[in-house]
Amino acid sequence: MALSTLIADLAQRSDSQAEIWMGKLEHNAVWRPAVRAFGDDRVRFLPTDEDGVIDVSQLKSLDMSRAAGVVVQHASNVTGVLQPVEEVGAWCLQLGIPMIVDGAQAAGLVPFSVERCPGLKAYTMAGHKHLGGPPGIGPCYLAHDYEPEPLWIGGNGIDSEHPSVPASGPGRFESGTPNLPGIAGLDAALNFFEDHPVSERFQKAVKIRQAWRDMIQEIPGVVIPGESGTAPRTPVIAIHVPGHSADQLSAELDVRIGVRCRSGLQCAPLAHQHLGTLEAGGTLRIAPGEETDGETRELVCATLAKLIL
Repeated sequence: MALSTLIADLAQRSDSQAEIWMGKLEHNAVWRPAVRAFGDDRVRFLPTDEDGVIDVSQLKSLDMSRAAGVVVQHASNVTGVLQPVEEVGAWCLQLGIPMIVDGAQAAGLVPFSVERCPGLKAYTMAGHKHLGGPPGIGPCYLAHDYEPEPLWIGGNGIDSEHPSVPASGPGRFESGTPNLPGIAGLDAALNFFEDHPVSERFQKAVKIRQAWRDMIQEIPGVVIPGESGTAPRTPVIAIHVPGHSADQLSAELDVRIGVRCRSGLQCAPLAHQHLGTLEAGGTLRIAPGEETDGETRELVCATLAKLIL
């Protein structure tokens, strides 16, 4: 909802020739609203390397005269790779272009401060991922000078005597009764961070991912797309096994050892198009958490090795 609102607002503030720019690994939560608001022919992609990481050195060569905004995913939900959002934000500020960051896969895990990202107008988050809350709720940071037009409006009990929504504040975006159970659940989940700094969580996550990656790479026939560079990543690993269906491998892991992995396009066909796995139907995504121990890692890798013999 937040990304749809923000992208629609960028379009409303612009003329009919305006363009929206984004990364090449974006989730459908960005791509679909962008195509709907701007049209497919006015969606532009920022230059990236082989892994899909934005190439900051090439940004200055772009013609941004018609840019309505830039939307970038902080962390890929397919490969886990992080984007240089601070550098992109500085570039956007220099050009006077609003920047929106999709932080669904990063918030609560990747250390980040909005103060170090100039040009940032909004940072969206998913409550049910690394923040540990329930689904259907998520915070959204808005810069002090940015008030997007609400996507939906209705009754909210604030300034009820007026026919229009409040000019600012959270009530501006309430089109009805808020998700009170979701709010309570997210509030309880956020208490976790009082004793668990995000920086420490990320350091652990990096080690966990490295251990999994090293073991997976030893399995004959397995390819890990988007791993050619050294950019930091969250503990998400995409696996491609030529000649084997990712859906079938996922089903076998579930049935044989009770391990569930997301297969397919992971709602990010743009990412798979860039990585070369779109025609194969996507990848098998492994996303180990802090509670996933070494014994489980060995079991998963051993089972995968047997499945692809």
